[in-house]
Amino acid sequence: MSRNLSSLLQLLGIKQKNTQKAFQEVINAQEEFKKNKLKHEQLVGYRGDYLQQMESLGEQGASLNQIRHRVDFIAHLDKAIIQLNGHLAHLAKLRQHAQTAYLVTKREEESIQLLIEKLKKEQAVKESRREQKENDEYAQKQWYSKRINQDVEPIE
Repeated sequence: MSRNLSSLLQLLGIKQKNTQKAFQEVINAQEEFKKNKLKHEQLVGYRGDYLQQMESLGEQGASLNQIRHRVDFIAHLDKAIIQLNGHLAHLAKLRQHAQTAYLVTKREEESIQLLIEKLKKEQAVKESRREQKENDEYAQKQWYSKRINQDVEPIE
């Protein structure tokens, strides 16, 4: 194996590890986004439930204090939802960056693989030419040897 091929194979191993790491980072970013998206949906659901409860309490003639507690809690939920919206936007950017990094490393890996294939083909062509040259030289020597033997007349 040539030094170039050996170096490319070593580089390919490194690129494959980088690609696997980048892929795992994409998976982690997606899972983190989904987990926080689920929290967001739950908070929005809780907020809707409390709004309905507040409406029911108002229809039942609840005290102002009970309604005020509900309004305060809904305000806390609103703040949490707003914070989570910002966090989700940040996680979406991180996920996009991870996907971009993965695609770049995957392309680099594929490029190295193409270089290896090209080098192997070139080496195979060189080997084939070398073998053909050896065969041609052998055939030429045989032909000359035959020719010399035919040209020499036996002495009687």
